[in-house]
Amino acid sequence: MKRSTRIISTSLAAMMAVSTLAVGTASVSAAAKVKKPTGVKAVNKAKGINITWKKVKGAKKYQLFRGKKKITTTKKKAYTDKKAKAGKTYKYTVKAVKGKKVSKKSKAVNVVRLTKPVIKSAVNAASGVKVTWKKVKGAKNYFVYRGTKKVASVKGTSATDTGVVSGKAYTYTVKAVNGKSTSVKSAKASVDYLAAPAVKVNVTENGTAVLNWDAVNGAASYEVYSARVNDVKKYVKAGDSKLSTYSFYLGENPTAYAFKVYAVNGTKKSGAIEATAIYVPEGCYYTDEQGNLHVKINLNKGEQYVEGAYIIQALKDIGNSSYDVAEESESAAISVKDGVITAEAEGKGTVTVKLTTPELQQFIYDKTCDILGKTFGNKLTTGEIIVEVTVNK
Repeated sequence: MKRSTRIISTSLAAMMAVSTLAVGTASVSAAAKVKKPTGVKAVNKAKGINITWKKVKGAKKYQLFRGKKKITTTKKKAYTDKKAKAGKTYKYTVKAVKGKKVSKKSKAVNVVRLTKPVIKSAVNAASGVKVTWKKVKGAKNYFVYRGTKKVASVKGTSATDTGVVSGKAYTYTVKAVNGKSTSVKSAKASVDYLAAPAVKVNVTENGTAVLNWDAVNGAASYEVYSARVNDVKKYVKAGDSKLSTYSFYLGENPTAYAFKVYAVNGTKKSGAIEATAIYVPEGCYYTDEQGNLHVKINLNKGEQYVEGAYIIQALKDIGNSSYDVAEESESAAISVKDGVITAEAEGKGTVTVKLTTPELQQFIYDKTCDILGKTFGNKLTTGEIIVEVTVNK
């Protein structure tokens, strides 16, 4: 009986020893396991790509990988990769280390290396503040900020902010963007905004262009520049004005000028909107942008427009079937019948002649004025002639 008891006791002891060993091994294995890092982020900084991650409990240091290559081992939870090349896409992962135990790799994070944009200029333009910058390698588009507000997202290297108010100062920065990757903001560029004067031009009967515009908030004066229309690269300063008007003598001959007016306050200067002035003496034809042909004539009350009138003579020569002209003008100043214009009363009137034959169109085209050494106007594209009549006392 005693012998049997000893055998059982020995077996139980062995089993307990094995069980204890197994539990101990599991405890050691669980204690040695290191969790992989989480919260890995990679963002562009001025000096490189900054990678950060969350602290891993028990970890003493971390291994950082760019692709498959380990680039550093650090005790910190951040590292700046200064060797990342502009425009390249990189994948980063992190491992936690505790003694000889190393965790699995973290979830990978991708980023495009984008350097800080450099603003070339922020200047007043015709429709707002125009900001330009140097191209950033790897960027697919750019964000433009006025202060802290994003005002534009563009693919090119310039943008015009139209939401500005004349007389105020603004500061701009730019970010390079590629998907979710963004650069740091550029250095600030400041500008004092002056709106471009919106110029309207009227030409008097004696060939004087009268320019008018609304006063610009923040402007102390205005500078007026002029150029002949066939040489707009050679703008020259015509004069200064404290008022929002300026007169410019075009001359006695057919001519066309372009004008730019700038608002000025000390060293601050606005952009400019181009305006044109055309002087066409009596009997001279010109073609507008829509392809209509114009003629300006002056009559005294009671006179008729017949002799030397290219339009009227052509209508008579070719026949009534080739044209259509209103029997009544839009003004009581003139009347029209059988292709003859009669001055009825002081004022202005307009007659529209619709041409239907190529021969008549060519005839009128051949009679266009010569302005600045070039035929001013093109062949008719609409087939319409507009006769602008001024009736004197």
